[in-house]
Amino acid sequence: MTEKSGKTPTHEELGAALTFAAQRSATDAVMLHGAMADRLGLHVTDLRCLNMLRIGGPATAGELAQRTGLTTGAITRMIDRLLKGGFVRREHDSKDRRRVIVTAIPERIDEIAPHYEVLAREFGKIAGDYSDEQLELLLEIFNRLHETSLRVTTLLRESD
Repeated sequence: MTEKSGKTPTHEELGAALTFAAQRSATDAVMLHGAMADRLGLHVTDLRCLNMLRIGGPATAGELAQRTGLTTGAITRMIDRLLKGGFVRREHDSKDRRRVIVTAIPERIDEIAPHYEVLAREFGKIAGDYSDEQLELLLEIFNRLHETSLRVTTLLRESD
């Protein structure tokens, strides 16, 4: 990579540019998911919670509160909205009837998927420009960034 000035950027400059690009990408994602939630008639937090349930599987309200950083009251209201929309169901834990498990309804999740097809297609085009080795590196970076985000989120919440 060469800057407009013709000089090769230093490791420090590349790191700063990467930090900026990651911040911009995070903001873009927030805006994208906000627009998607609006289109689906959901709160953006509801949409992200549905994704957590899709990826991580069923969870209790307390587990969702912990994962999202929301209060239990806010989680209860969110679950109520998702129940009303038919996106989730509540079930008693078969091992502990006092525990209530929230489960995403796959058919409703499948209804959301077509709204992401344009994004998936565009991502596919971008991925097609890279070799398998480059894609493996990008995947490693994203996985490490994910772990870092989880760790920093925990630190931020613990410092309250």
